[in-house]
Amino acid sequence: MAKELTRTQQEYLDWLLLPSELKSPATKYAWAEEHNLTPNTLTNWQKLPRFKELWEDGIKGLTVSPERTHMLLDSLFKKGINGDVKSAQLYLQATGQMPNPRQEINIKTEKASELSDGELEALIAEYAQKEKKQRDDDIKENDASRLYPILEDN
Repeated sequence: MAKELTRTQQEYLDWLLLPSELKSPATKYAWAEEHNLTPNTLTNWQKLPRFKELWEDGIKGLTVSPERTHMLLDSLFKKGINGDVKSAQLYLQATGQMPNPRQEINIKTEKASELSDGELEALIAEYAQKEKKQRDDDIKENDASRLYPILEDN
């Protein structure tokens, strides 16, 4: 069984897992100085198997944290509101308000000459309907980008 961390090692690990804008002090060297340690001590702690394991687990936990997801969605929302069409699209897709476009491929193995007139007309009508829908979607997307142009940063 791996040796547990000391209180100071745990404090350092907690500090490492903070977002950079929340770290106080801001650097590893300042943290070491504040705790009467050398930066080499911190580097050695980071190499300990148990420390590395907890650090990796902490990082994995951060990647799926609701807080981080919320921050990312907020960022996409703000950029989208300011005219970034791609950010708006990603925000709407992520929140389930805009379905992801899917492309459907149907492979027919029959030769056109082997199809009845009715089957051939149905295939042509199906293709025409899909083509019209795609063109209508493209027009809507272009209209949306004209209604909400990308604003220049001041």
